[in-house]
Amino acid sequence: MKHASIEDLIDGLAGELEPVRPRRVLRGSIWAASGWAVGATALLWLLGMRSDIASMPPLSLLSFWLIASAGIAATWSAVRMGLPGVGRDYSGWRWAGLAALSLPLAAVLAGLGDSHAATEAIHRGEGLRCTIQGLVAGIGVGAALFAWLKGGAPTSPTRAGWVVGIAAGSAGATIVALHCPIDNLMHISLWHGLAVAGAAVAGRIILPPLLRW
Repeated sequence: MKHASIEDLIDGLAGELEPVRPRRVLRGSIWAASGWAVGATALLWLLGMRSDIASMPPLSLLSFWLIASAGIAATWSAVRMGLPGVGRDYSGWRWAGLAALSLPLAAVLAGLGDSHAATEAIHRGEGLRCTIQGLVAGIGVGAALFAWLKGGAPTSPTRAGWVVGIAAGSAGATIVALHCPIDNLMHISLWHGLAVAGAAVAGRIILPPLLRW
């Protein structure tokens, strides 16, 4: 019986393999940006943009960019999780997330100084609507990142679920900020922030089983 050589064995194993399209950060980023654009277009087309968008108060602008930076950083980490490689650092989104935590901390301090305004912000009827709108508006980004990671098989589905959820929730919260006319810091921190937290928890629960190898 003739023994097959190593070269023959390799040729036999690789004979039916076909080249695949390389995965690039740019392509994953375009997917996520498209999801962001779809969510923003749909929400603003249905509900309209706030009339004073060009003259938003400084606190509203600051909160917008803090949440947006957390979303962008989480999106970047999620895209890189879908690339082949060992030992990559995906922790950049955590720093942006820590910066965004300054919003609820500032809201707590503001609430201690004016409890009436804090109570009013918490009980506003628009609050829960903003949270729901943020969750819905972020679905496009979440779906795009899920599809990207599904083809890349991330090594840590649990971490990927958290990151995708934070990216989707942050995207939704920034989109809602372009529509919501309320500049109260308590409102933004609580109701817009709930969209981020809710999406993060949903991503952690729903996505890991779907992303496992």
